[in-house]
Amino acid sequence: MPFSRTRLMACTAALTAALVLAPAPAGAFEQGDYHAGLYTAPGQLFTVKSPLGPESYLVDGFDRSAGAVTFLDDAGALFGVICTPSYDVLAGANNDFETDAAILRNWFRQATFPHFFEKQIPGAWIVSDAPGEFEGKPAWIAVIYLPQGSATIRNDPETGYPTRLDSWRGLVVFSRGEHTYLIMTETPPAPDGNSFLVNLSEFYRGFTFTEPESVTPRVRIAGVKNAGTDD
Repeated sequence: MPFSRTRLMACTAALTAALVLAPAPAGAFEQGDYHAGLYTAPGQLFTVKSPLGPESYLVDGFDRSAGAVTFLDDAGALFGVICTPSYDVLAGANNDFETDAAILRNWFRQATFPHFFEKQIPGAWIVSDAPGEFEGKPAWIAVIYLPQGSATIRNDPETGYPTRLDSWRGLVVFSRGEHTYLIMTETPPAPDGNSFLVNLSEFYRGFTFTEPESVTPRVRIAGVKNAGTDD
């Protein structure tokens, strides 16, 4: 299933801040609205309730209709969303299961994992991935490993300096409308099957999806802020 690599590069340029859990440079990204535990993406592309409660933290980075958002708390829990316009013209069409699975696989393996995860965290790798169903629709389901990619920081026993722990993330890829989404959460190093899907299903049920006719570019500063604040 071919997709536009020019479009791919333009979209994935928007995604790096939420992966490394650090604020983006001023003016680099748009920022959605986060109030009382409800996040609204730029252009009202989607809304989602924080799965960690209204006092969770948010890392937010968007560029028009592509972006990434991460919810996290002081205990190291993490839920994330990545979305881009679909790269394949058949995405979201009335396809058979095998075609939909191949489209989602290509979006994940050929585009999002190498250009978003692997590029930003050398040594990242796909532990497992396979087609499946999620909330009654075709999906691509995977576990990935991100060295020092956790939201949890501990002191290194040898150096005494703080360092991020490694991260294993369970994730699901799916298409809605003209966009493709990846939602993810932390999972144990040796997950019991796809047990993380229970948590991702609860996360997913907090979403609403819309497809606006156009997304007006806006430039704001992206960073970390606490829920319940207006600045």
